[in-house]
Parts: sequence; C-alpha cells; structure tokens
Amino acid sequence: MGGSDLILERGTVITLDRRSTIAEAVAVQAGRVVAVGTSAEIGARATPATRRIDLRGRTVAPGFFDAHPHVDREGLKARGGVPIAGLSSVGDIVDVVRRAAASAKPGEWIVLMPMGSPPHDYVSRPDELRDGRFPNRHDLDAVAPDHPVYVRAVWGWWSRRPFPSVANSRALALAGVTRDTPAPYNVEIQRDRQGEPTGVFLERNFVPILEYTLFRALPRFSFEDRVESVRLGARAYAAAGTTATFEGHGLTPAVTRAWSEIQARGELALRMQTPLSVPSGAFDDDTVVKVLARYAEVASDRGTGADDFRVEGVNLGGTADPRIAEIVSADYPYEQWAGHFYQAMDQARFIRLGIEAARRGLRVSCVVSRDLEYAIGAYETIDREVPIRDRRWVVIHVNQATPDQLRRLRDLGVLATATPGFLYMAGDRYGLDALGERGVPLRELLDAGVPVALGTDGVPYSMLWTMWEALARYDGGTHRRLGDSRLSREEALRMVTQSGHVLTWSEDRRGSIEDGKDADLVVLDDDPLTCAEDHIKDIGVDLTIVGGRIVYERG
Repeated sequence: MGGSDLILERGTVITLDRRSTIAEAVAVQAGRVVAVGTSAEIGARATPATRRIDLRGRTVAPGFFDAHPHVDREGLKARGGVPIAGLSSVGDIVDVVRRAAASAKPGEWIVLMPMGSPPHDYVSRPDELRDGRFPNRHDLDAVAPDHPVYVRAVWGWWSRRPFPSVANSRALALAGVTRDTPAPYNVEIQRDRQGEPTGVFLERNFVPILEYTLFRALPRFSFEDRVESVRLGARAYAAAGTTATFEGHGLTPAVTRAWSEIQARGELALRMQTPLSVPSGAFDDDTVVKVLARYAEVASDRGTGADDFRVEGVNLGGTADPRIAEIVSADYPYEQWAGHFYQAMDQARFIRLGIEAARRGLRVSCVVSRDLEYAIGAYETIDREVPIRDRRWVVIHVNQATPDQLRRLRDLGVLATATPGFLYMAGDRYGLDALGERGVPLRELLDAGVPVALGTDGVPYSMLWTMWEALARYDGGTHRRLGDSRLSREEALRMVTQSGHVLTWSEDRRGSIEDGKDADLVVLDDDPLTCAEDHIKDIGVDLTIVGGRIVYERG
C-alpha cells in the first residue's frame, strides 16, 4: 500500500462513479485519487508527510465544472470603477462621488460601477432607490464640478432592462451631448422640461453601446486590467468550488494572452479551456478566412496548452442584433466587458465560414439562444462538406428544442450547454416566461441522449446555485416555478460536476472520484443530495482542490 500526500476522511464522499458509490474517505497522491473507501482503510495509507483533513461529516464531491463562466468578466468588476454596491439612495451615491473627487487629480475621470448589487439586485427602475429617482447631472455636479463623472450602466446580462447610467455636466460636455444630440440605438436620453439632458441614460441593449458611442472618451480597460481580471476571477470561482471551465463564447486574443500570463505566473486557481472568438463583425469573409487560418495554428484539432489553460476551436456565428454588431465592431479590437467579439450573421454566411473552420480542423461553438434551428441546419450542411460528427461541436444556451431537433443534435454528435439561471429572470430572457416548462429543456436533452453541461453565465457564479435553479426552475420575477424539472438530485449534480468534461475531452480523467482520476475536489458543509432543496444554493464551500493542490480554503 502506497502513501498519500493528502487524505480527506470521516465524511461523505459522493464519488459519482457508475455505481453512484458513497464512501467515507479519499486519498490523493501526486495530483490524482489513489484510493476511495472507509476512513479506516484510507487512514492506513497515511505517512508522517501526509496532510490529513478531518471532514467531521462534511461532504466531498467532484469539483464543479462551469460550462459558461465568464471568469475574467467577474474579476473585471474590481477594475471597472468605484464600487457602489448596496447603496440605496441618491445621497449615498453622491457621498461616494464627493470622496472620490477629494482624492482625484484635477480633471480626472471618476467612473463608478453600476447602481445596485450583484447578482440580481442591480438597479433598473428609479423606485428601487429610496428617493424614487436616479441621481442626475446636478447631484453629481454639486460634489464634483471639476471632474467628469460617470456611473456605468450594468452589463445587460447581469440585470433586468432598462440599464441606467448617469453623467455629470463635465462628462456630458466631453461627450458632446447637448439638447440636440440624437439617442443611440435602443438608448433613451432623459431630458428635463426645458429639453436639456438630465444626465440619465436608459439603455435597452443587453450589450451596452453607450461606451462605444457617446461616451467613447471614458477610460477604457487596459491590458493590465485584463490580466488582473483573470487572476481575481479565477480566485472567485475557485472559492465557489469551481475547478474547471469552458468559455463557450470564446475569448479575444488579448484576453487569451492575459490568461496565459496568469498561467505562466503559476497563479491560476482553476482549469480553463476556451475557443477563440472570431471578429466576424469587423471583417469581410476573405479576411475572416485568413483569421481562421491563423487561429488554426494554435486552436485546430485538440488545440494547444496545458491542463490548466488550453485553447481549442472557435466561437462562430449567432443570431444577435446586427445593428449592435456594426456599432461594437467599429471599435475592433476593443471588447469592453465582454471578453469576446460580438457576432451576428445570417445562416448562409455562418455555413460558408463554418465550412472553412471545419476544413482547418477547428471545432465550432455557436450561441443559439433564440434559434436552435439556425445552428442545427448549418451544422448539418457543414457536415455534408466536412464531417464534424466526431468533433464534438457545441451549441450554447439551448433554451428550447423540439424532439426532432434533439434527435438531429444527437445524430450529429453535438454537445449542448444550458444556463438554468436564465429562468430566474425569465421575463427578460428570450421569452422564457412564455415558454414555461418548455424553457431550458434539461430533461428532454438527457432523455434524447444529448450530452448537456450547465453554466452560470456569471449570474451568480455559483454552480450550487445553478444546480438548485436546474431543479427548482424558480422565476424570481413571478416567484413561481416554471414547470417541474423532472430531474433527480444526482442528475443535476452530474450536470454541474461531470458532464462538462466531455466539452474538454477529459471525461476519462475527471468528473468522478475514482482511483486514477485527477484530484479535482470540493468540500461542502452540507450534502446536496440530501439537504432541503432550497438549501442547495446556500451550501458553503470549505475547500477546493485542483490536481491535488488546495487552491481555496475557507477560514
């Protein structure tokens, strides 16, 4: 019997092996699980050098896999401006501006993060502040007349529409906003009775465009911000028990480089695999084909990289708003909050470019959200030109599907990702409130034999919350369930810990606690298989282990 670097004992070990074994203890050596069993059996493997952790009844499960995380975006929140989370009055917000102005250099921009609090309590209506109104230019002028001040709008997928932002008079002047300024696409410029801008802007684009249009003079995120966002974001996700991720939207080259820098420093607290985001909105087809050829040098076949950071394939296509794509792409390569390039194209163009990607050995991930048929029809056409059935192409945000579409997905060997968190804001997400029990069809995907992994989309970034929402299907707007999930606890747990590894070709190495598997583990203060359903989202993460290395320890 060999020794062990680490032993977790006297707890509940949910192995998620084929027999759904529940054990008491697990031993780890050189980054891998070497034994699972009773505490007495595993304890016998200890040596003087072994670290032994007494679980005292706590639960061990495979580490969580987030199939749609936006890790760097979470970290970027710490670089996006002065925080005002939790402030509930105009006066409180103005006090923050006053303090910021006191220490700012003359004429320096004062940029604040959005009003309200994450993950679901950002301000979208004036009655959500105690004053019953948003702050305006005059409120901000009174404490910072010599500084341009801007309260950022929330990134749209974090909140409900509309998304308010506020500028003071100095910021309006720098932006050239007057009573005669036309409002950008899907943006309202609020005006007083004399027709002058109040400083309040209401955005209704889920991808906000004010900083791409009127407020292009705002300080932009730097590469240093991107690097720090990766470090901070990875730490936050690790603290939530996430050990592996797949960034289906893909990442821009700049954000990819930021990940590589944190990897080189040895500071990555989780595993990341990502496609590269294609700047299809910025270029014509000939140029995009050249981009694909360059991307193929590092991202074709199984890609390049190591276990903690790997690049493979591309994100391509999508039925997003072409007017937004035109506005955002004009500022290529700047990606603001997104971390990826905005794409919108008709199916014919998607097929043309998809064939070129397939010819170069690039696996494609496509955001389908509103129109699954868009991707399936394109994938089938591409497959007739260049077979893709063994390449595990991906459809992202599967929000609805017919039985025929599910059969065709299975026949193509396509993988699916879904975001149960959309159900929590169903009225603002693709008409999911109208779809009811047909929205986010996890049971149907499983029954059809389509591998499906779950993602958080960062709202919130807890996979335990995502597991709960997959089971509860709770609409936070109407305070009711949108149908019965018809999922077992174990099925939901497998979708947040195990299924995602199929996306990264690592299902034979990760996703269960068995001899020889990578030791990617999470220690929880309660058992998600037996606790009250509503408590699943509140279970605490005590320990996160990646490859046998403790990357987070509470307290």
